[in-house]
Amino acid sequence: MECCKIGRGRVISADYIRNNSGEFPVYSSQSFNSGILGYIKSFDFNGKYVTWTTDGAYAGSIFYREGKFNCTNVCGTLKILDEKLIKSKYLAYILGSIAKSHVNYNTSNPKLMNNMMANIEIPIPSLETQNKIVSILDKFDTIVNDIKEGLPKEIELRHKAYEYYRNKLLTFPSYDS
Repeated sequence: MECCKIGRGRVISADYIRNNSGEFPVYSSQSFNSGILGYIKSFDFNGKYVTWTTDGAYAGSIFYREGKFNCTNVCGTLKILDEKLIKSKYLAYILGSIAKSHVNYNTSNPKLMNNMMANIEIPIPSLETQNKIVSILDKFDTIVNDIKEGLPKEIELRHKAYEYYRNKLLTFPSYDS
């Protein structure tokens, strides 16, 4: 069953980004920096989308996008046709766990093109189950990646506790003679 409109971005060069600087992100095939190549003053997409890297070293990398943005020609786009059937963020999480296994590595440049993405079958549980899955994975993502709430903050707090108890253990009463 078809659940998404499949598309691609367009060619957006570094020169174009430099000459049309603005507020809307341009996502590319890179997977670092959330895939942001730069910012321009116009946008091609507006809404909730799942994007993926179509070819290169990061082929099959999946991203959830929301809002106004652009994609280069090495990014595929998925727009949910019916949010009452499947949620965009759920789709992003599911594809994030299975897309890499569909990448064609038989060429010098790995690829996961639109026709291959269109044939990936995904489980579609009830919206209630999808929402639970998204909620759990969002919380886990926050724990792992959010500096204010996640592991970095916990490491900082444990380090402070360590220093406190270390200082308590190494503080000896002074015995004045």
